Amino acid sequence: MTDADLDTTYTALCRAMGEVGEAQSPLLLAMLSLSLLSRLEGAAQALPLIEQARERCLREPLHGD
Repeated sequence: MTDADLDTTYTALCRAMGEVGEAQSPLLLAMLSLSLLSRLEGAAQALPLIEQARERCLREPLHGD
């Protein structure tokens, strides 16, 4: 994916999250995550991505904290 594609998809995701609202955003992200994970060939590809995201969440504080 190009930088322009990443920017376009990130913007679309942010807009979708804004439209569904803060309460529904976790559900939107979960649904999107499962949809994207289902496109991978197997757990061997998915598990490292999950671990990477988990590690980043644990080591990087939320903005404003």
